[in-house]
Amino acid sequence: MKVLTQLHLANAWGVIQEGLACEAFPGAAVGVASSKEVLFLKAGGFSRIEPSQRPMHQDDVFDLASLTKPMATAAALLRLVHLGRLSLNEPVSAYIKEWRRPGLSHITIRHLLTHTSGLPAWFPLYTKAANQDEVLTQISKLGLVYETGSRVEYSCLGFIVLGILVERVSGLTLSTACQELVFSPLDMMETAYLPLETLKVDPERLVYNEADNLVEKSMIQRAGFSFSNWQEGYRVGTPNDGNACYAMEGISGNAGLFSTARDLLIFGQAWLNSLSGHKKEFLSPSLAWAAVSNHTPGLNSARGLGWMLFRDTLITQEEMSLPPSMIPYLTPPPYLTPSPRSSGELLSKKAFGHTGSTGTSLWIDPEKDLVMTLLTNRLHTKTKMDLNTIRARFHNAVITDLGL
Repeated sequence: MKVLTQLHLANAWGVIQEGLACEAFPGAAVGVASSKEVLFLKAGGFSRIEPSQRPMHQDDVFDLASLTKPMATAAALLRLVHLGRLSLNEPVSAYIKEWRRPGLSHITIRHLLTHTSGLPAWFPLYTKAANQDEVLTQISKLGLVYETGSRVEYSCLGFIVLGILVERVSGLTLSTACQELVFSPLDMMETAYLPLETLKVDPERLVYNEADNLVEKSMIQRAGFSFSNWQEGYRVGTPNDGNACYAMEGISGNAGLFSTARDLLIFGQAWLNSLSGHKKEFLSPSLAWAAVSNHTPGLNSARGLGWMLFRDTLITQEEMSLPPSMIPYLTPPPYLTPSPRSSGELLSKKAFGHTGSTGTSLWIDPEKDLVMTLLTNRLHTKTKMDLNTIRARFHNAVITDLGL
C-alpha cells in the first residue's frame, strides 16, 4: 500500500480545515495508519498564536493529557503482566503498603484500570501535597465515594495511584519504567515525560496550551480550595494538568506525557500487531485482547484496561470538551447535553481509544486495521465549540475516504 496524500483523505482533512476556520483550535496534527504503514500525516494551523504565531508541523510535540493513562501507565502495567511481574486481580495493597487498611485493601489493579475502584473523579492534591508520599496520604484520606465495582467513575486519582504502583513493582521511576517497558521497545523516540529534560526537545517544537493555569484556578475556586504557587505564563514542556504538574513534579500516572502524531501511530500499530498475533513482543494476543474487552458489563460505561470502548453508547467524562476533572464542579452538568462520541459512528464494535483534555485523541480499530490520531491545542484559544463534534466528523470522514 502506497503512502497516501491529502487528496486521498480530502474529506477528513476538510473537517480539520473547518475546525481551524471556526477557531475551534489554533492548530492540529493528524495521522492515520494501518498495521503496516503510515497512510496519512499532516499538520495545519499554528502551534502557538501568542506571543507570536508559529506554524504547526507534523513533528511538533503535544501535551497528551489523559492519553497518558493508556499510553504510559496502563501500557507499562500490561507489559509487567506480560513479563510475569504481576497479575490484574492482585490487590493494590500488595505493592502500596499505605493501602493496607480497611476500605482500601480490597481494591485490585483491575479496579483502578477500569475506573471502578470507588475513588473520586478528582481532587486538587497539590493544595495539600507536594510529593508522592503526601499524595498517597491525601488520596487514602479521601476514601471511596461509591461501592467498589458498582459503577464506572472516571478517576484521575486512580491512575495517579497506578503510576506509583508501576514504580513500586519495577523499582524504577515512572518515567524510566515507561521508557524501558513501552517507548524504547516500540522505537517511540519522541515520547516522554518532561521532554525538555529527557529528550532535549527544541522548545520551538512544543505546542502551546493555555497560559496562567486558568482551568485549574477555576476548578479549585469552584471546589473551595486555594493555592498560591502557580506557574505564570505559558509553561511549555510541563503538563497542563495541575496534579501532574504541582503534586507529582511533572511525572504522573494520570497525565504528563508528551509525544508526536507519528509516535502515536507507532503505538497504535503495536496494538494492531499484538491483537493480530503478527508481533507478540509487545503484548501477547491474549493479553492485548483482554485489555480491549469489556470489563464492566452491566455498568454505566464499557471499559477496557485503560481504554474507552467503541460500543459504549454513553458520553463519558473524559470525552467532554472541558477537562474531565472539572465535571463534578459544573452546574448544570454538561454531560446531560447531547454530544457526539469522539470516535464517530463508523468504527467497528472492536474499536477502542481515549481522549485528552488538551485536545488530543487516539482511536484504534483492529477489525478495520486502522489507527487514527487527532492532536490539537484547543486550550490555546477561547473557543466554546464542542471538540467532540469535530472528532466524530473527522473519524467518520477517514472511514469514508478510505472506502471502509
